[in-house]
Amino acid sequence: MKKVNQFWGKIMVGLVCIIGCSLFIPVMGVKAASLHGESNEEKIFYFFREEMNFNTAADAGVLANIEKESSFRPGAVGDNGSSYGICQWHNDRASRLRGWCGNNGYNWQDLEGQLNYLAYELKTYYPNTLGIVRGVDNSAGGAFSAGHDWCYYFEIPADKERKSNERGTLARDVYWPKYKDITSKLKKGKTYVTEEGVFKATGDFEVMFKGMADKGASELEIPNKVLIGEVSAKVTSIAPNACKKNKNVENVTIGTNVTKIGKNAFYGCSNLQEISIKSKKIKTFSKNCFKKIADDAEFYVKGSSKKKYAKMLKKVAPKDIKVKKL
Repeated sequence: MKKVNQFWGKIMVGLVCIIGCSLFIPVMGVKAASLHGESNEEKIFYFFREEMNFNTAADAGVLANIEKESSFRPGAVGDNGSSYGICQWHNDRASRLRGWCGNNGYNWQDLEGQLNYLAYELKTYYPNTLGIVRGVDNSAGGAFSAGHDWCYYFEIPADKERKSNERGTLARDVYWPKYKDITSKLKKGKTYVTEEGVFKATGDFEVMFKGMADKGASELEIPNKVLIGEVSAKVTSIAPNACKKNKNVENVTIGTNVTKIGKNAFYGCSNLQEISIKSKKIKTFSKNCFKKIADDAEFYVKGSSKKKYAKMLKKVAPKDIKVKKL
């Protein structure tokens, strides 16, 4: 009996150790937050402005609705525990929120995850509502329409006519005056110098990578997005001659939003040995963009793009390069 007790004692100690240690294991696969703004209200405003291309009036309509649904609280719970989050997702919609966030590396309980799911939900299940709200005039009247229509077609509460008018009025009278003078967008054609490099604005929230911040660095990472002032801008292209004849750079990583690499972008970077291309959207590898880099350079690309990119790179890079899966 003593041996049996000792055996079970060891088992219990082991279980306690396992459970205790598990409390300190970090959650894996959850994306780091990238929202900006002082409050949740501001973070929601800038998310829709920059990620969804909403004008200020449309944004005001969104804010009016989310205030009424949750007071901007990702942890808000309603309907006796069956509704959750900033939009009070209910039953099946709440299940989709959890499932989508889990599959895409987001935490469904925080603002980052909920906003990214909301963007997906609008595009996938409510494209007409998205088009209506995003298309309103950038005016007080447009703010009323956005607040009204978001409630009427997306939130669809009980007594929706009254509540839609109420939220339209809130958008027009509170959030439109509060945000209408904000001009946080880039000036097209202007060059911006940041710690991550030199960029040229190609749109309100998009930029082209023009050159390295430190031309003596051996590594270069062209980010998915770059923060310029209060604007989080997508990096969608690499300029012609961006790093031409840079003898110091050895390793380059190209972000997920790049669709075009300009002429001679890395021409003559003779020590460039490794290029990782995270983007699956590149349509144009312009003339000589990787000519005269290291003869045995290796390109790492997403598996689904390997065949396509290998064929395109043969025309713009040394003949002995290798293209491998990232």
